[in-house]
Amino acid sequence: MKKRSVDVATSTKLLVKAGIAVALLASTVCQMACASDTTGKPTLPNRSPFPPQIQLQVPYAPTAFPAEDGEHLLYELYITNFEDAPITLDHVDVIDSNQADRPPLATFAGHSLNEIVRKAGTDDIMDISNVAKPVNINAGSTVVLFLSVTQPPKTSMPKQVVQRLALTNGDVVQGAPVGTQNTRLKVLAPPVEGTHWIADDGPSNASDNHHRRGIFIVDGRMTDSRRFAVDWKQVEQGMPYHGDVHADRSYYAYDKPVFAVASATVVYVRDGLPDNPPGHNRDFHPALPVTFDNTGGNTIVLDLGDGQFAHYYHLKAGSIQVKNGQSVQVGEVIAHIGASGDAREPHLHFEVTTEVPLLAGEGIPYVIDHFQVIGGAGHTLGPRKNETPLDGMLVDFGKGRSRN
Repeated sequence: MKKRSVDVATSTKLLVKAGIAVALLASTVCQMACASDTTGKPTLPNRSPFPPQIQLQVPYAPTAFPAEDGEHLLYELYITNFEDAPITLDHVDVIDSNQADRPPLATFAGHSLNEIVRKAGTDDIMDISNVAKPVNINAGSTVVLFLSVTQPPKTSMPKQVVQRLALTNGDVVQGAPVGTQNTRLKVLAPPVEGTHWIADDGPSNASDNHHRRGIFIVDGRMTDSRRFAVDWKQVEQGMPYHGDVHADRSYYAYDKPVFAVASATVVYVRDGLPDNPPGHNRDFHPALPVTFDNTGGNTIVLDLGDGQFAHYYHLKAGSIQVKNGQSVQVGEVIAHIGASGDAREPHLHFEVTTEVPLLAGEGIPYVIDHFQVIGGAGHTLGPRKNETPLDGMLVDFGKGRSRN
């Protein structure tokens, strides 16, 4: 029994010594891993030998479109953090897949990165102040980046681009290569006629553009049908109305004719919803409670072919001159502008998407065969041919090609 006691004591001493040795070894490893460099600053510990568990996805491939200052891309990048700890974005590059060693086509960092971020589960983008803030992505979280790339005139958009993320811990994640010619770019006639039409919330990457940020989930699928939508409003001296601000007929756009943008087939018609009295924010008192079903108001959808559909929303009740299944000719009057559905004032909401149902398709670009830019901050004045009107452009479409 005494011998056994001695053995136990000896074993205990050995275990204590072994524990001290392990602790010393761990301390040495930590000192080596966290040693200071020649500047005296501590270096980062060795990172995981595995690639960062960050998923990059472009749910819908973009199509480059021409506008006044070159070729443009507008699309979304979804980033999901599958790590067990938060990550922080330093900057994001969009690069030519075939020339990755060349300077990026676009870089987003600091405030410009803040402006394009939206976190899943929030209504608004991450930050729209002038102060740059860290873009953190929590473990298991997803953020959306609203990306925009512009190539200068006479410079073609690369056929494929890829996204490169630089994290503040030094990691770089590159992926989600995507083509830039996903759909056929339709050449359309103007949807309205005359002058002083402003492309309100037209194509742009502005942080306050409600069309560009119009992500919506329908039938379990996330889409942005309004990506290239325009609210066409008619103005005089910068104002959309003259007289009583709460009367539809005070608005220059009200009851103006709407035209078929192409020879096409009518695939959806809705009529009978009343116009709203104009009003914004707390002054908005719709004629009927706004629901998902009636938000577009009186509507016409034209099948343009190639899986593309032109949507006309907020039309005047009783003004629709076509029916489902009817063929229409380009320039034909099909309805008049109203303020039905979710319209706060008379205007034409026009968009081209990949589906017939409201908000269910992906918004895709198109060009208009002719128009004249006559105003709009930051825009070059002059004629345009086969280009896309951009946000804030003041446009003269000339006389429509009416057949009735």
